[in-house]
Amino acid sequence: MWLLWAVLALAHSVGGPGPPSCPWEPFAGLVAVMEDLGSRNDGTLYTPDSLSVCPKEVLHCFVLELSVIGYEEGPLTGRTVNRLKRSLEQLATHLWGPRGGAASGPCPLCEGHPERPVPQFLAKLLELLQVACAGAHRAG
Repeated sequence: MWLLWAVLALAHSVGGPGPPSCPWEPFAGLVAVMEDLGSRNDGTLYTPDSLSVCPKEVLHCFVLELSVIGYEEGPLTGRTVNRLKRSLEQLATHLWGPRGGAASGPCPLCEGHPERPVPQFLAKLLELLQVACAGAHRAG
């Protein structure tokens, strides 16, 4: 439960959960996945470090890796993961439009990112969402 309050406080610090910065659903979905996993967090996932190059593609890498969590954890967590994935895809369009963010070169493959434990993967996703939403808030 403390994690939910931490996410709420951090989301508020980047301009709140609603427009003009970001919708609330990705943050709530991420918390729901973390709660569903509980202490079941073994394994590693490819974890991008930044949204500065190819942001929409990087977010898509997170979506692909979330599919691994959904598959490995079964139907209950799978439904939660699917809701999070849909909200992340909508967020990508909200932040960068249908064509995506500006790429300054070829985008790295998802498998080119370092592998990290699931808790670090989820924490990095939260961090990158906060950065992206803070940037959208400043630009908006």
